[in-house]
Amino acid sequence: MPKRLLLSAALFALLSTPALAQATPPTPEQAAQVIERLLPGVGDPNVENEITYGTLPPSLPLRLDGRFEVLAALRTTTNRGQFVTHRIFLRTDLPADQAQEALRRVLTGGGWRALPGQGQPFGFVSPQAPSSSAFYREGEPNFILNANSAERGGKTELDLNLNVVPREQIESFQRLIFSVPRSSLPSLKPLPGATIRVGYTQNFPNGTLSSAHVQTDRSANEVFSFYSAQLKAAGWKARTDTTDGPLRVVTYSLTDLNGREALGTLGLRPWEKEGGYVLTVSVQGFKP
Repeated sequence: MPKRLLLSAALFALLSTPALAQATPPTPEQAAQVIERLLPGVGDPNVENEITYGTLPPSLPLRLDGRFEVLAALRTTTNRGQFVTHRIFLRTDLPADQAQEALRRVLTGGGWRALPGQGQPFGFVSPQAPSSSAFYREGEPNFILNANSAERGGKTELDLNLNVVPREQIESFQRLIFSVPRSSLPSLKPLPGATIRVGYTQNFPNGTLSSAHVQTDRSANEVFSFYSAQLKAAGWKARTDTTDGPLRVVTYSLTDLNGREALGTLGLRPWEKEGGYVLTVSVQGFKP
């Protein structure tokens, strides 16, 4: 059966299910017209679309573990193979932030590298921050990969877009690695159930400072312990713990990006007017 008819039949079956609200099921012709809108270049003799379900194309340098369910993979070829793009639809039970981290570990373990500016952010992270990441991989051919995720229906859906790129583009990525901001301050994931507004995160020649307003019913000690545990997991060692009225500040020693000793701090104070707490975290004494 021609590929276009296969796609039409699949979409016809999908749109005919009771789960989708519609007055009447589509005809095969109507389904084909919808496909022409959803898939790039259907009907163009210079464009070829190929869909596989439930598995990754073996030609891709992409291997996932059992935490990720492959829904479908779309391969689009234009100009007789001159341009090739892939789109992979995944689903997982992991929350969006954990899904992105799990994907990062799988990719970097398989030879992919994070694109400059696309790695883990540093400082406080808001739950409302877009959950996306980007990577590149050298080889024959070279690839770039963009991963976007969103939580829906108790699961996380991931949309991976892979493009084959020339060697010159990979070389430009590698040059940028040494010019993007870096920091010895780790990324601090948000407190579950809290409303978090990140005030600012600034990188200076000799340090980084980040602040956030955390609105929650939890106690000050619970909030402080949640973020302090993440710093300790990143290798920060608590040295002093000072309380002055409602203000609490802990200092830490750490090893910076260049292997030197640096000073870290975490401070918390209640915000009576807005509710919740204002937190600041900093690292000082290094030059990235």
